[in-house]
Amino acid sequence: MKQIVWSVLGLVLLASCKKNADKDVSTTKETYDKGTTEMYVESSVYPIIEDINEVFKSYYADADIQLKMLSQNEILNAIHNDTNRLAVLPKDFSKEELDVFKGRVVPKITPIAKDAVLFIADKSSNDTLVKYQEVIDIFKGIKTSDKIFVFHDPNSALVAKVKADAGLDKISKNVYYANTVAEIVDYVNKNKKAVGVVGINWMVQPDNEIKESIKGLRSLYVYNDSLKQYYKPSQSTIADNTYPLVRTINIIDVQGKTGLGTGFASFAASDKGQRIILKSGLMPITLPKREINIVE
Repeated sequence: MKQIVWSVLGLVLLASCKKNADKDVSTTKETYDKGTTEMYVESSVYPIIEDINEVFKSYYADADIQLKMLSQNEILNAIHNDTNRLAVLPKDFSKEELDVFKGRVVPKITPIAKDAVLFIADKSSNDTLVKYQEVIDIFKGIKTSDKIFVFHDPNSALVAKVKADAGLDKISKNVYYANTVAEIVDYVNKNKKAVGVVGINWMVQPDNEIKESIKGLRSLYVYNDSLKQYYKPSQSTIADNTYPLVRTINIIDVQGKTGLGTGFASFAASDKGQRIILKSGLMPITLPKREINIVE
């Protein structure tokens, strides 16, 4: 388990000891802190949700939220087809998307964090700067380039964003699709002309599979068209919106009842959950309170 999770878990061990871990939650009616449910998580933001879930379970031993990492399209299809009712997506929902649920249920959407879209390259390459509009122009065929942009899954949230911004149904020029984030990192490490496109969550919270290999990579500075300046992705540039490619991570709950989705969303948006997000390197929606004791 990642270091930040252990640091937070240490604060709640006394609370978790009060719970009866042996109780069979499968036979318990689901409430905000009891029962079993499955939550689909978009691949680019999986690490932070895994962290929050571990701490949530340490508080509520009778709660069992089983995470499943999927692409954005797979998650949206599941929600619309009523095969899943709880998910986490790094996107905002349009009125048209919400209208799909009319007559069925009113979706509960809880923003919990902001993250960034990163362009990563090998440290030995000459690339340090990138203009997002030029990337769009490459995909549209307006601009030629020998660069290969590497995405995780053609159905991911990152690909959906680029397609929407470019007005394309699919991206076929200068693109390579990997099966995992580890494959993206490996491909970029081996190809000097490759540029990986990932969510910042995987870079600030790398798992053991990529922890060493990302040391040979760097994040590119991205041009802010409004401010006429390049900015490096960081917690501070996400916070002040100077980094131009920022997304909101939302929990969407269409359970239609007060279940584990309600409890998890409330926990993630609470001071405890926002502290986990702050320590992770992402930007919480609400900055946790900080008390300062002055000793005279």
